[in-house]
Amino acid sequence: MKNVVTLVCLLVTLVASAQFSGPGYYRVRNASTKGYICINGTHFEKSTYADAFWPCIKMKTDSDQVADPGSIIYIDHIGKDCDLFSQGVSTYELTRLMMTVDYATVNEGGIESYVARTYYEYMVDTVLVAIDCYFRDMGLGLQAGNKEKTYSRWWIEPVNESSMDVSYFGVKPVSKDMVDADGWYWTSLCCDFPVAIPEGSGVYGAYTITEIEPITTDRYNAAPLLVYGQGDTIPAATPVLIKCKYPYASGNKLLPVGKKADITNFPLVNDMLMGNYFSSFTNHCSLTDINATKVYVPYQSTPASHSNLALGIDEEGRLGFFTQPSGTYMAANTAWLNVASLGETRDQVIVYLAPEAQVEPEDPEIIYGDSDNDGQISITDVTVLIDNILNGVEAGLGADSNADGQVDITDLTTLIDLLLNGPAQ
Repeated sequence: MKNVVTLVCLLVTLVASAQFSGPGYYRVRNASTKGYICINGTHFEKSTYADAFWPCIKMKTDSDQVADPGSIIYIDHIGKDCDLFSQGVSTYELTRLMMTVDYATVNEGGIESYVARTYYEYMVDTVLVAIDCYFRDMGLGLQAGNKEKTYSRWWIEPVNESSMDVSYFGVKPVSKDMVDADGWYWTSLCCDFPVAIPEGSGVYGAYTITEIEPITTDRYNAAPLLVYGQGDTIPAATPVLIKCKYPYASGNKLLPVGKKADITNFPLVNDMLMGNYFSSFTNHCSLTDINATKVYVPYQSTPASHSNLALGIDEEGRLGFFTQPSGTYMAANTAWLNVASLGETRDQVIVYLAPEAQVEPEDPEIIYGDSDNDGQISITDVTVLIDNILNGVEAGLGADSNADGQVDITDLTTLIDLLLNGPAQ
């Protein structure tokens, strides 16, 4: 009974939140097929009219889209002249057409739904034809049609802090074997929106690689360096390694935050890590046959090479970066290690993931006389120091005004002298 109540509560939450509520990050789900729009590429055969979306977008289900950055869409507003953003591109860049997003004539499944349409003109022989095109999913991908039907109605689901129980973005390793000796799973990420690492998330932190140490011929070690921990935000377009607690996305949630980032350069770089948004992928290639598919290669895809090593494991279960098969492409929305600086020309190079780099804490700068530790010497430091001497109240490191290793009445004399006459020259 408890599970039933929980499920009902989640469904109520989903219904209440499945709508546009202002600029932010969303997913767009088809009311008929229940598939989510995921941007997988740009600029294929069609590039200047409504059906240009069709080969660029792959419709994915619940189990596939939660860890796909291409499913996260920044929507500024609904109404006329909408331009939606995802994966470093916009709807206008794909089609050269602006769209209008309206409320649908009916609410599908009791949830507020929307339609997206554009006004498209084209020539048939010598006759100019103008139609309203509704974007729809008939199990193939995003297509244009001229009527509002169930398959042209969409739910807009927020992906933000209040939706994390039912609509979230998460990361997961390529396989459950991507685990280190301490039980932590590793994956990588490169997306076009900033993501915060929530406190208590299964994501421990985001890492970069700054240097590589040789072990033997064609074998190296690379120690990951923590750059963003829980409570921090990974900037948009930043390739990083992710250390996480679980092998599934629901345990490793990240939070899209801030405004969209207009960053489309390829590849993107963070120290020795590189990444981009697209790779080769298989998608439908026929508007009439759901089983007809082909391999698309977006022009931004990065070919595999002996210099670009992807995160993986060897036969002994050791985590590292490995050369990818010739003729393939680096995976979408991932970070990989670029070893061009090593000057390696061998076809097979391995860089093992070493224990984390340890950063020595910097010694704090001490301003002698700064009892309240606010970075300057003022009359308030006298009050704090007197309170410290009389009552044992903890003061800043600078309370030891004369730097003799203890805090006593002589420090008060020194502090007053500093206030009146300044530091000794």
